[in-house]
Amino acid sequence: MVLGLITAFVTAICYGVASVLQALAARRTEVGGAVDPRVLVRMVKQLPYLIGLGLDGLGFSVSLVAMALLPLFLVEAVIASSIGITAVLAVRFLDIVLSRLEKSAVVALIIGLALLALSASPEDPQPLTDSGKVVLGVGFLLVLAFAGVVAKFGGQQIGILLAVGAGLGFSGLGVAARTLVIPDDWWRVVFEINFYAIILYGLLAMLLFTTALQRARVTSVMAVTFGLETILPAAIGVAFLGDHARSGLVWAAVLGFVLAVISILVLARAQPEE
Repeated sequence: MVLGLITAFVTAICYGVASVLQALAARRTEVGGAVDPRVLVRMVKQLPYLIGLGLDGLGFSVSLVAMALLPLFLVEAVIASSIGITAVLAVRFLDIVLSRLEKSAVVALIIGLALLALSASPEDPQPLTDSGKVVLGVGFLLVLAFAGVVAKFGGQQIGILLAVGAGLGFSGLGVAARTLVIPDDWWRVVFEINFYAIILYGLLAMLLFTTALQRARVTSVMAVTFGLETILPAAIGVAFLGDHARSGLVWAAVLGFVLAVISILVLARAQPEE
């Protein structure tokens, strides 16, 4: 339990710092098409983006430990605290001024996460059924189709819509990682559909997230992306993967989850002055 919480918070720190570095690189990179894979090629020429990718990789690797030890709703909620980290760092390095509403939302997010940590019960990961694997594959195609529609009809809100797509992609990645069972012969993991789902969801989500950073505030992009990454896997974990709260602390889980979600939505909608 303690190891799971520690690794989840390390992941949040990595993601929070990485997002600011990537946003800094996005400001320096030429904006291409709505969803242009070449943006990743242009971005890797920026040192801040490379460092950010390294932190993302470290954070994801550490998050696999957390997902194996804790319920998805707790892991994803703790990781969502990276929004607060990003908001604080954005003030210093991206010249973004946080409004009073945003500051209050960050505090409420921390309280919500503390309640979730108090209520969570450690769980063993459950492998996906064959039908679950099919749903995981279909889900990737739906996110890909959503990205295509956004690229064509995104309009003025394209940055936020791309962040929605990124959140959906990271949600699929979270479910795939949570349900991945490592064989005794670890190299046989290459025969697991979850292994490829993690790669495909991850690449698509990173592309959409990076592109969104070029078209919207980093705080809004983070809030929408990690908000969805919190809500969807949590709901799936409770509904299908056997995740639950400690006996007698369901109220804390519900209150903490509601506080976290509301705070994330506030951070997504608020428009601080730069």
